[in-house]
Amino acid sequence: MRPIPYGLWKSPISEQAVAQRGRINTLKWGSDNRLYFSGNRGGNSFLYEYRCDSGLKKLNGDLPVGGNIGYGGGDFDVRNEKVLFSAGKRGLFLQNLNKPAFKLLTNDRYMTASPVISPNGRFVAYISGDGTDDQIALLRLDERSWPFLWVHGADFYMQPAWSPRGDYFTWVEWNHPDMPWDGSKVMIGKIDPENGTISEIVHIAGKMPFPASQPKFSPDGKMLSYIRSNGEWEDLILRNLESGEEKILVHGDHFALTVPAFAQGVQTYDWFPDSRQIAFLQIFGTRSKICIVSVESGEIRILNSPQYSSFDVISVSPETGMIAAVADSPLQPTQIILVNDDGFKIVFRLSDDLIDEEYISKPREISWEAPDGTPVYGIFYPPTNPDAHWVGLPPAFVHIHGGPTGKADLRFNPEIQFFTSRGFGYLEVNYRGSCGYGTGYLKSLYGNWGVYDVEDAVLGASCLSALRLADRNRLLIIGGSAGGFTVLNTLIQYPDSFKAAACLYGVTDLFGLAINTHKLELHYTDSLVGPLPEAAPLYEERSPIRHVEKIKTPLAIFQGDADPVVIPSQSNELAARLKCPHVYRLYKEEGHGFRRPETITDYLSTLYSFATQYLL
Repeated sequence: MRPIPYGLWKSPISEQAVAQRGRINTLKWGSDNRLYFSGNRGGNSFLYEYRCDSGLKKLNGDLPVGGNIGYGGGDFDVRNEKVLFSAGKRGLFLQNLNKPAFKLLTNDRYMTASPVISPNGRFVAYISGDGTDDQIALLRLDERSWPFLWVHGADFYMQPAWSPRGDYFTWVEWNHPDMPWDGSKVMIGKIDPENGTISEIVHIAGKMPFPASQPKFSPDGKMLSYIRSNGEWEDLILRNLESGEEKILVHGDHFALTVPAFAQGVQTYDWFPDSRQIAFLQIFGTRSKICIVSVESGEIRILNSPQYSSFDVISVSPETGMIAAVADSPLQPTQIILVNDDGFKIVFRLSDDLIDEEYISKPREISWEAPDGTPVYGIFYPPTNPDAHWVGLPPAFVHIHGGPTGKADLRFNPEIQFFTSRGFGYLEVNYRGSCGYGTGYLKSLYGNWGVYDVEDAVLGASCLSALRLADRNRLLIIGGSAGGFTVLNTLIQYPDSFKAAACLYGVTDLFGLAINTHKLELHYTDSLVGPLPEAAPLYEERSPIRHVEKIKTPLAIFQGDADPVVIPSQSNELAARLKCPHVYRLYKEEGHGFRRPETITDYLSTLYSFATQYLL
């Protein structure tokens, strides 16, 4: 092991390897015990079928796959040898699994997501939107026809589902100015299976401040299940469809059952085919577990999976009861696994490039105290490389996640490993406002965005110093979107707290965000800052662009020119008005978050060069 200064270590983790990163969006079982899943990696989307006897088969050919309402998700449905998927701007496509051809179902250029095929195969219902109005549309599959407006009147829809006999249909809806985790409602309607007519629509559960989500019918068609807030956490509810009687099957106490629905297709629980058990995720902070609950007794057992720290999507086979899940570990990229009491089987890895574990930084969970006494949580990754070492404390990155109603989990992040293997520490801050720690923690940021998140970032940096994990005089703060907003406000309010900074597609102007962002978050600042015009002084006070002259810290800015969430003019104006040392990269054809390998490669190369210039 050679003595080489921190930040200059030679790493086997290249920019190109990180550029192949991706994610899994949707996971569902089909017939004959076939598993289907969609996602993207290396800038390309995919839809795969997995069979135990023959392995993986890509289904989408050259077509893109992905719902394109809001932040996407809700990519496809599968039933009776048919896969129906959203191809983004190109519309909905149907593929008969016994034939290679694709059938275009819609070409109206409306955005689409979350298609669900009726049990009799005659209809597909899906979320449709034009960026202003959303609705649930219905399309006949058994004859040539146009989609027609089926359910409308609310601002937003998600998580549609048919009952097993096709005689009921359920969905979630909510309205401005709420976000879905504030006031979403579960609805149900009576369906005529022959002509698709919907009637007797009833509001089942959910309202401000007790939102409800993820409605599902039991396989025997007797019950409707859903997740509902109990104030601080969440409960899994069963409702008898005949009597209307409700019971709490799982009471959330110091664990959550779902995650904020920024995207369509959230699925954190599923029924077993005998209607006697439900598999669900128990979530707290950076970790989650797969649990099984008995519908009759309420007894809960946890499936042993020490290799994994967190799970996302979960799906149960309607034939065998096998559980499929998207699983994560800090030591290896995202995987899709099949799991039961006997163990687990890996069926897909998001990355084929396996990194020697000696180069992978093992995380350490830390916490510190906010000014109001609230504990704040973080994950620290120390510099790690078996081929090099150095004395003293290392330089480090302090990362602020987006959302701001998001969080950092214990999972493998190739970008973090890119920097830790080169000799940098890396802290992820789950500031007040992060999800997974209870409603009180999440909503503590309401009215305090630009204050609490900034305080927690600065105190997190001080915590690194107090624990002797990093050099307090060699820290770079970095964040994207809402995290970029925090970065900029930190530089303004605490100008000497960081040696350098990086802002990715960050919010610079709250007034502009409230007017020009996409529909989903158009009123998000009503909660985070306050409604306009009453809160205009706070918007002025917390908008970084109004105080840009106070930014003295060297700053790297990265922005996509096709970003619909934080439009490019926000970063353009910031870069034009800065007087401090800075670099600016505006990437063509990139949206909110970078996907193209050439973009990610340039971003990492630029950021690494910037960090070595100012931290070493």
